Amino acid sequence: MEERIVIQDKVFKKFITKFEIDASVKKLASRINRDYEGKSPTILAVMKGAMLFTADLMRHINLPCELEVISAKSYGTGMATSGDVKIADFGAKFSGKDIIIVEDIVDTGLTLKALFHNIMLHNPASLEAAAILSKPDSREVEVSLKYTGIEIPPYFVVGYGLDYAEKGRNLSDIYILDNEILQS
Repeated sequence: MEERIVIQDKVFKKFITKFEIDASVKKLASRINRDYEGKSPTILAVMKGAMLFTADLMRHINLPCELEVISAKSYGTGMATSGDVKIADFGAKFSGKDIIIVEDIVDTGLTLKALFHNIMLHNPASLEAAAILSKPDSREVEVSLKYTGIEIPPYFVVGYGLDYAEKGRNLSDIYILDNEILQS
């Protein structure tokens, strides 16, 4: 029987295993190591969701790098983006630095676009983005996502940093709403 979990009032089914996630993280880190050879990139983790991905990714980056964090959110406690992106003021100095934004998931692209806009005001040497998950069919705006782990359909997912009403971030695997699988 396939593994199912319950978070509050929703039933989720395993969708992506921790082994698939680990393999994807290693591939992304390998690309970053190659692309930034001889440089010291600044990893900008978007909290809270990218916390696990950022930690795993950095363990496989063989370059001197800095870590900064930022809070940006477009979800409340529900399952759909509010469309209103809130970015916490950040005091990090990005001028002249190679910045890699690390996201858990890029769906509408609104959060990533807002982050790119705000960071570009600080004149970085370069600016790229990495996400463990991408939902290209959910894009509302065009964004530059150089490092994509796994592309998924426009499903609601939880686990590996992703939450449902702040629950489920600690799961090693990624789960999908059970009824979304049945409707596919």
